[in-house]
Amino acid sequence: MHQTRRASNAASFQGAQVFMATAADLLDDSSSLPSALRVDKSLRSKRGDGKLEGLGTGPGGSVVRSCLSSSGASVVSPRKASVLRAAGGEAKPGTASSERRPEVKTPASVKRFGAECAVSPREPEALRLSQEPMLEREPQGMWFSLLTIDMSPASQVELDRITSHRWNFNGALELASQGRSICYFVWCLLELQRNVQVEEEGEVLDPKLVEACRTFVNGQCREGKLGEMYQILAHFISNSIVFHEWDVFLKRIFEDPRANQESFMVPHLEQVWARFCRLKAVLESIFDALDSRFCWRHRLPKVGDLVHQHMKRRCFSSELVEANPFFAGNAVRNEKLKEVKFAFGFG
Repeated sequence: MHQTRRASNAASFQGAQVFMATAADLLDDSSSLPSALRVDKSLRSKRGDGKLEGLGTGPGGSVVRSCLSSSGASVVSPRKASVLRAAGGEAKPGTASSERRPEVKTPASVKRFGAECAVSPREPEALRLSQEPMLEREPQGMWFSLLTIDMSPASQVELDRITSHRWNFNGALELASQGRSICYFVWCLLELQRNVQVEEEGEVLDPKLVEACRTFVNGQCREGKLGEMYQILAHFISNSIVFHEWDVFLKRIFEDPRANQESFMVPHLEQVWARFCRLKAVLESIFDALDSRFCWRHRLPKVGDLVHQHMKRRCFSSELVEANPFFAGNAVRNEKLKEVKFAFGFG
């Protein structure tokens, strides 16, 4: 029994020597092997030309040999050649590197999707980004930069996104140039305007980004920059494009001969009122730290009141509005008209 065990151990050790010799052939450096596993070249001669015999003679072993040695490539080449011939391709026998792979056909739907997503190299990247919804193209690192208040300089690509944005407002570039996190914060304000005007359903701004913007404002307030944050809010609503667009829209509505008809006035007012309420809610959420830590101390209007007063001054302070029968003090039955009328102090 002991003789059998010694014979088995000897055979295992000899097999290990043969395996390490094979590895040394692949590495071309047998001196790096441990001294206990170094073998004489006589063992290599015993193997002859059949390298990697331990892999077996099956298809799996042939494939592995084709990747590890040149001799195995000649073994697997006929198999590849037969596969290529069956697929309609051509292959030269005996040359593994020159064999062609079977052509993979791309589905038409995938090609069509790629064509729709392709960007012309002549189209500026910043212009393309400013015309796509933010949820599909959130700049890489924006959320993290807002959370960590990254004040490193903004790149030119990031600044180009600001200047080429459809809802860019006066002074946005100057604010964005102050740092990377402020650049992304301004970018969120621009996207907020866009989504309010274009997207009638869903979130005006990704809740994750709203929370990141709120964290950014809180961080600035902790550093003693409460006045700067209040100034950014006031500057934004004073120069925002959406208030100008609402003003132009409402003037046309109140100048229309049908402005005294409820069926005409209500649906048009709803278009503006619904958008204003969504914008106001998000701004109150982002700048809520100012209400609890700054506004009351300096007797300034709260965030919601500031936005509300600006809306009244920009869009509901003209003589056309005051002369309209629905806003001149007459009783109205429509609930939406009542809500808008009393919100801005009419009647």
